[in-house]
Amino acid sequence: MIRPTFSPLIFIACVLMLAIVSVAVVAQVYDFRKNFSYLQALKQSEVDYEVKWGQLLLEQSALTQPSRLEQSAIRKLNMHSPSPDELVIVKP
Repeated sequence: MIRPTFSPLIFIACVLMLAIVSVAVVAQVYDFRKNFSYLQALKQSEVDYEVKWGQLLLEQSALTQPSRLEQSAIRKLNMHSPSPDELVIVKP
């Protein structure tokens, strides 16, 4: 009958190796979760910036409407449409 031999040195080495691998796995999982959380925060920032960009585009289109520009020119710069007497046609 074969009798297994028990070596305390091999047992301690295996337990130590198991402990090291376990700590490495826990560190990797923690690092992954931290990076995943950071990625989620960046994606949320991207969505927020896209919403802000859309709002700015709407504001730009509202501010550059021809009727608004005309009203600002009349009110702030005292401009007016030229009368037929004020028109000068230059021929080439």
